[in-house]
Amino acid sequence: MCALFPIGIYAVKISTIPLHNIKILNAYNTSAIKRVIHLRILDETVTKQTLNYMNPIAALLLFWFGLFTASAQIAEDITALETPALDETSGLLFYNDTLITHTDSGGKAQLYDINPTTGAITRTVEIANAINVDWEDIAQDASYIYIGDIGNNSGDRTDLKIYKIAKADYNTTDDAVTAEIIAFSYADQIDFTRQPNQTNWDAEGLISYGDKLLVFTKNWADNCTNVYAIPKTSGTHSAVLESSYPINGLITGADTSPDERVIYLVGYSTSEAPFLYTIHNIPEHSLDVFSGELSEKIADIVTLGHQVEGIALSEITPTAHRLYLSNEKFNTSLGPIKIKVPAKLMGIDIDTQTLTDH
Repeated sequence: MCALFPIGIYAVKISTIPLHNIKILNAYNTSAIKRVIHLRILDETVTKQTLNYMNPIAALLLFWFGLFTASAQIAEDITALETPALDETSGLLFYNDTLITHTDSGGKAQLYDINPTTGAITRTVEIANAINVDWEDIAQDASYIYIGDIGNNSGDRTDLKIYKIAKADYNTTDDAVTAEIIAFSYADQIDFTRQPNQTNWDAEGLISYGDKLLVFTKNWADNCTNVYAIPKTSGTHSAVLESSYPINGLITGADTSPDERVIYLVGYSTSEAPFLYTIHNIPEHSLDVFSGELSEKIADIVTLGHQVEGIALSEITPTAHRLYLSNEKFNTSLGPIKIKVPAKLMGIDIDTQTLTDH
């Protein structure tokens, strides 16, 4: 049984002038180590959830003298996604030297090829027989692309689907393709009561793994993630629970290396900037992926104020990976102060040998 671990809290310390001495103390329960993240004044911002954990006066002082970002950031901005069609970008996939993305809840049933450097849309492909109820992630194997219509914020959906598209069809110049449909339900879900943002049946992570598709849930109720296995064949299936872990946050995306030896997970919590985990040394053919080794949490992969929605891996060498990350457009306000974060594409270079040698 996955148990809830306490989520960390934020406390703000206002130092003496000059203002670059302002610090935010991010104290959380990871190996009983408290870290201090130094902030510098930049043209960035924080999420509304994070502001709720700050002393209101301290938060206002920070915004009064300038918006800031954490210097612990390791992802580099590549480009803003200026096209309005990508404001709600969700899943991300690297295929044929191009990034493929889609939007989430209520968006068009389309895939967008985007330039990995400029973020410009280079092609739009309609999935002719699909509906975008809540597309959350996209995955691939050697022959197919899989779109996960798996978003389920209220836990009451009975129409969960994965759309399976042949790469041979996608590789043509046509602007529309037809997908096979993999319908599924969770084998152990018996309660479909509507519970907005309080359910353990939401999901935003999808990977191809051997002859199965693995769904990583976004557990609002207990901050764990559960891993469900689904056959890749079209039809109606029961998703079987295979693994679980108290991730102490909400998983928003997943990807795997081409050899499936490393799984990447991104997510966030109400008190931390987005984080990254890797799973490696998984026993061969095991669907209990958390029986492998979980890396130390790579925290603060992007600045506060960004919620990473998509992750896509580009293999440079078998151990050197380029990770592309995306976040959707975010607007909120703190009293009279308007806070805007554009949809954005970011990148991180990861040496998996370093991660797996610890």
